[in-house]
Amino acid sequence: MKIEKSFELKHPREQVWSKLNDVRFVAECLPGASIVSELGENRYKGRMSVKVGPMAAAFNGEISIESRKQDWTGVVSGKGADSGSSSRASGSMTYALAEGASPAATRVNIVSDINLAGPLAQFSKGAIVQDIANRITAAFVANFEARLAESSPEADVVPPPRQEASLDAGGLLWTVLRERLRSFFRGLFGRSSAGT
Repeated sequence: MKIEKSFELKHPREQVWSKLNDVRFVAECLPGASIVSELGENRYKGRMSVKVGPMAAAFNGEISIESRKQDWTGVVSGKGADSGSSSRASGSMTYALAEGASPAATRVNIVSDINLAGPLAQFSKGAIVQDIANRITAAFVANFEARLAESSPEADVVPPPRQEASLDAGGLLWTVLRERLRSFFRGLFGRSSAGT
């Protein structure tokens, strides 16, 4: 499954680059993610906790980062497994930074390629996953932007350590389904009233 996203951050490219290459900083901005330990050579042990309805999974695995500042690009790749559900995940995220609409902004382009196997793979098909990915990206961007502001030299407050929480994909799934049903019925009843 391939997902492409693009967004703009209100911070200079050098600052965004520095934080995107700080794996702990990135994990703190992604719901359900945490870094367990460093393995050396830009490799880490990580954990991603996900909740889909009654099913909860904690993927434990390895993450590696390869960055090329000469063209402002990087690749984060990883794989992991959940012992409880026997689900497995692997994937990569390629990011590229470009100048934003102003010199103080940065455009971030991301291409993710994700593979799921096992019980959770049933949630990896269709447009619903794209909607969930949009919401996760929005949450990540909001968290990343807020933490960049907190860590800027002008900030007076040191951000508190983040409490790890599972990514509640079930809640996101229900929200997406509810909005799709509302849209469907609005369209259906809108057509009916127009035809009478």
